[in-house]
Amino acid sequence: MKRYSAYFIGLILLLGAGYFLLPQEKKFVLGGPRVMIGNASFSVEVAKTQEEQSRGLGYRDSLCETCGMLFIFPRPDRYGFWMKGMRFPLDILWIRDGKIIHIERDVDFRDQQRVYSPREPADRVLELNADTCRRKGIHEGDIVLFENIVGL
Repeated sequence: MKRYSAYFIGLILLLGAGYFLLPQEKKFVLGGPRVMIGNASFSVEVAKTQEEQSRGLGYRDSLCETCGMLFIFPRPDRYGFWMKGMRFPLDILWIRDGKIIHIERDVDFRDQQRVYSPREPADRVLELNADTCRRKGIHEGDIVLFENIVGL
């Protein structure tokens, strides 16, 4: 019996170590936070703290095709985003009351000084790979559904 317990503990430690060795973009899991827009579904990493929001997707090399980063803010405002530390282009979607209110498409990662802001206040922002909105038919005014996201 003790031998099986040792194997079980070893397996748990091995799986845990494997998780921390995975690249950041591979850490999206089934049953985790998701955002749905029309027929498109995205596994998202939620940036809640100021540090997570400041870093965003900066200093990463890529993002999987069906992944994104969701920023949740305490109140609607015209939150600005820039491409500091980014290594790939993005589509940036500002959301309020479960609806997309503004999209910046194909934001160039090489322009790391420009700040992108919505025309009106939003309380959530979703970053996706560039060209995702065009390929998935996502437009301003589309309804956004959130699943398994703590704090919403």
